[in-house]
Amino acid sequence: MKRVVSWCVLVVLSCVGLVACGTGPAGPSPSPPPTTPVAVRESSSPSPVVTAVYRPATATSKAQNVPVPVMPEAAKQKTTEGAKAFVGYWVAMLSYAYETGDVKGVSGLGAPGCRLCESQPRHIAEQWTNGAWIEGGKLRAPRFEVKASPYPGRVGLVAQVIQEATKVHAADGRITGSGGSTTSAVAMTLDFGPSGWTILDTKRWVG
Repeated sequence: MKRVVSWCVLVVLSCVGLVACGTGPAGPSPSPPPTTPVAVRESSSPSPVVTAVYRPATATSKAQNVPVPVMPEAAKQKTTEGAKAFVGYWVAMLSYAYETGDVKGVSGLGAPGCRLCESQPRHIAEQWTNGAWIEGGKLRAPRFEVKASPYPGRVGLVAQVIQEATKVHAADGRITGSGGSTTSAVAMTLDFGPSGWTILDTKRWVG
């Protein structure tokens, strides 16, 4: 068996040698097939989306890219929880007005004659005149308490409202007004109509 294997190997090697060396002159090598140009496609990946970065107001510049509050779905429901959510939205819009000077959104949330609903946006607009701006002043409402309303079908709430300290800067950066942080209790009456909740009145704003 060993001889047969060795012999076969020798025969294979001999054949390989003949093919490699040859006995006559080698003919010209065949030309390689033509290369087909490959089209280069541009990347179809979407360009990265640049998100504007929120920057609060400072002593030298106004707030930038302040996110606009969005009314939560709960605030559109005729329930006690819906009334709380609506007041929370009103506070968020008031805070947005302090940061931007834009009072249009918050002005439409109160009924005509709602004292605080009218006085606060007016006060903010006055502070933002002639290139001035407000630093600080953010508001939040972490707690609510339901109160009995003297008006049938309406909801009475007392909201705890916390506001950061504020500084009013003139166009040249000078501080023209300031106030410390406050915690207030705001009592209000709300009604639900065809367009949703409306703040009818506020009873007090206690610092």
